[in-house]
Amino acid sequence: MKVLITGANGQVGWELQRTAPPEYDLKALDRSQLDITNLRAVENALIGYRPDLIINTAAYTKVDRAEEEPQLAYAVNAEGAANIAKVAHKCGARLIHLSTDFVFDGESGRPYKPDDATNPINIYGKSKRDGELKVRGATNGEALILRTAWVYSAHGSNFVKTILRLMLKRDKLLIVDDQIGTPTWAYDLSRAIWAFATKSELKGIY
Repeated sequence: MKVLITGANGQVGWELQRTAPPEYDLKALDRSQLDITNLRAVENALIGYRPDLIINTAAYTKVDRAEEEPQLAYAVNAEGAANIAKVAHKCGARLIHLSTDFVFDGESGRPYKPDDATNPINIYGKSKRDGELKVRGATNGEALILRTAWVYSAHGSNFVKTILRLMLKRDKLLIVDDQIGTPTWAYDLSRAIWAFATKSELKGIY
């Protein structure tokens, strides 16, 4: 199986390369190698390689800064995702697309289910929700969309590494206590993605 990974330098993209089954023909592209906001670049990369599976981990993930850079957030998370989906459908490749729990508003008194109504409250969440809609539309609902949360790994920047760094510098930490999330180890997530890769019948939102 030929697999193309976008966002190769991100936490999940990095782990996917480390955990990839040896029998897969893997091509991993980072932002400098593939600008997913450029449809022509996406066409050249995907059609030239002709992958059987595309795993789109590329995303704008700076939640707070997205409020100041809405155009960039939408360009990557919505239009970029749409570009990947359009070309994947065009070349007959299956698509696994990563999304986020930020598509919800956080007001539920229970854990969210995939079919719960979305209601994002910030630019990041709205851009990712729009990306989901565009991906589903461009692939006629055939894409597999995986929502994840609070991703951390040994690679890149994340909240676990931030807390560890602050603990070494400060005697006391002041941290918000009004947020509930599910920390997700990128290594575990990558192994789950490879398991999903073998199940071509899976589609929709998980």
